Amino acid sequence: MLGKLLGVPILIYLAVAISLPLHLWANISSGLSLSWLFGLYGILIAVCYFLYNASLLLAFLGVTQAWLIATITGIFLFPIMGMIESYTNEAHALIGTDGIRGLLIVSAIIILGLILGSYWVWKAVNRRYQNPNATIISKEQSYWLMGCFHFYLLPLFLLINISNDEKSTYILWNSLIFFCTINLFWFLLVIALLSPQRQSVQDWARYRHQQINNDETAIVKGLAISLKQDLIWGEKSPALVAIGINLVITGLIWSSWILLWHDNDIKLQAILTLILSLNLILIYAAIAQFVLLMKVKKPAIWAVGILGCFIFLPPLALFLLSITPHSNSNLWLFSTFPWLSIRYTSTTIMSMLIAIIAQWSVLTLVTLQLTRKIKKLGKSNSQKLLT
Repeated sequence: MLGKLLGVPILIYLAVAISLPLHLWANISSGLSLSWLFGLYGILIAVCYFLYNASLLLAFLGVTQAWLIATITGIFLFPIMGMIESYTNEAHALIGTDGIRGLLIVSAIIILGLILGSYWVWKAVNRRYQNPNATIISKEQSYWLMGCFHFYLLPLFLLINISNDEKSTYILWNSLIFFCTINLFWFLLVIALLSPQRQSVQDWARYRHQQINNDETAIVKGLAISLKQDLIWGEKSPALVAIGINLVITGLIWSSWILLWHDNDIKLQAILTLILSLNLILIYAAIAQFVLLMKVKKPAIWAVGILGCFIFLPPLALFLLSITPHSNSNLWLFSTFPWLSIRYTSTTIMSMLIAIIAQWSVLTLVTLQLTRKIKKLGKSNSQKLLT
């Protein structure tokens, strides 16, 4: 086995061995110090390690098509190679200038991000290896992952605040819009990693249904506490509460960032915008979990398709009707991208509060339907076992 692991990629080892002297010669000829070469190799090693772990995780998830894994790898690799190219192109011009420090900081941030990403992907690989039927990450891991992700992003946005010498409100709004967009797609990924499948939720619901039927005083004895613990930490329980906790973590971190803004007049509006975006994510999480509980073939694909329609069709319809955030910002507050309308003066606090209440109403309805679905799964499955 060891011979195969070391012998199969022998051509890769040979190519690396041949390229090392050439890279060293090119580095010396350019007049750069060896630290630049080591920095470049550090980025390359971090990128390769991250992509290797990501490919391994995809294989554990059942993605065995080589072309698909290569395509996904290429999507991640393309922007990274662009960063490396800018690193090598600008290095010579920045020697002896203040820009050299900025380039080194950017390189360090990239390497740190790749190391953190590799760590969490490797945790997911280990988890799937030990239990192929488990969710990709546990609820406890999701809390640490969420904090790690946002504390990694936070310094970058704090730099925007510091570098905003002109005290431009426009820059602050754009940074908030950028964050809300990133956060939406990040949470969609977390929802996919954290949401259990139908069989897992069915087993969990059946266990709780039988426990309640076997002991009528179970609630008095602590079943209610057990339910809370299951929803927060349990492996098979629905992920909605865990997603909500992750949203609270996100809200606390980024509300602190908003409170550091220099313009006090827009802080309340910015915090309400953050709440709007987090409410939408929780609604998407409830919808995704509900779809995963449906008795259909390939529910994950159904969940992706339905969420995609919910997210992209409303703004597309508004654009086709020539209703832009600039022309009707209040209406866009009820769309799936409400943060696009916040920088326009026509957006009022009252309309934002109404939009938040509307989101809570939708969330309540979806959550009630999800609860009924879970109870129905537990009861029906228990009856089948008894008969």
